[in-house]
Amino acid sequence: MREVDRVTAVLVLTALAASDGAGTPSGVAGRFGRLADSVRDRMLDVVGPDDIMDRVDINGVLARVDINALLARVDINALLAEVDIDALMMGVDVDALLDRVDVVRVVDRIDPDRLLARVDLDALVDRVDVERVVQRAGIPEIVAESTGSVVESALDLLRRQLLALDVVLTRGVMRLRGHDDASMPAGPSGLVGDGGTTHALPAPNAPITDVTGHYAGPVTRLTAHLLDATLATSAFTVASGALSSLLRTFSLPVDDTPGVIFVGGLVLWLFLYWFVGTAVAGRTPGMAVVGLRIVDRTGDPLSGRQAFRRVLVLPICVASVIGLVGIVIDRERRALHDLAGGSTVVYDWGDRTATLPTPLARWLAQHAAPIDP
Repeated sequence: MREVDRVTAVLVLTALAASDGAGTPSGVAGRFGRLADSVRDRMLDVVGPDDIMDRVDINGVLARVDINALLARVDINALLAEVDIDALMMGVDVDALLDRVDVVRVVDRIDPDRLLARVDLDALVDRVDVERVVQRAGIPEIVAESTGSVVESALDLLRRQLLALDVVLTRGVMRLRGHDDASMPAGPSGLVGDGGTTHALPAPNAPITDVTGHYAGPVTRLTAHLLDATLATSAFTVASGALSSLLRTFSLPVDDTPGVIFVGGLVLWLFLYWFVGTAVAGRTPGMAVVGLRIVDRTGDPLSGRQAFRRVLVLPICVASVIGLVGIVIDRERRALHDLAGGSTVVYDWGDRTATLPTPLARWLAQHAAPIDP
């Protein structure tokens, strides 16, 4: 009760100090004002802030606040200028924030149709550098490697199948003659060393490096010759047909061309086909496909003179047929044109790891026991 009386007295004195009524001397008002200030300070010492806050009706105060008017008086730009964005971001716990996000609910609230409808796909595609994307993805290298692998696998399949047939035919002839594998050299000394103390015939499933350098068998060599004959004659036919069309275009007579000129041109072309391939590359295109190479008896490349003699005798050897028998019975698998040129033919599959062993090669590997004499 005493505290209430004190508050009442303070309020009265405060009102008198604030009042500037008529007829009241200004000196008296000043003294009352100083007295009111002193009483107010004393009242705050007596009545604590907690007591005042307990008597305040917060809900009533908030109900009388005009939020719109309050926000209208807030200077947003000045407020944001006082905010330290970096410090604010450093204080954000991103992991905790993401842990509280319900991703499923967020995704469920996304409307894909509306999202896609607002995306300009044409403009998006136009901004994509497709060539750069393809280059960075390594697609050309992947395609080239895949294509190369397919070609190499196909060649391995063909070469191993032909090698298996070479082994079958050569072993059959050796059996008839009473010889075994070790009785004949494997290849030129410069390529396989001694070669005569081990199997002369390479196993069809052997690594490429074990096959390369061995004397080539009859089936592979015959296949190479047929491929070369087909390629050479086809190329000459196409070239002669194109030349005839060109001559007709210029109204030049072509029907009266003597047959001997055509035959002579064919013979010259075939000679150049085999000679250039033998002298320059050591193999013709057909031999390259099946994996063969022409070398001298020591394994070195042929000279131009050796290549000339070999190609010159080749038609005689093929025409007589008998000249090819040496590929099967000769110790170095040499035919008549090989004897004339001092050459021999060996397998040359490079140093890759071959793939795709054939069924016949697998059967031969399972029955690779040496043949008794």
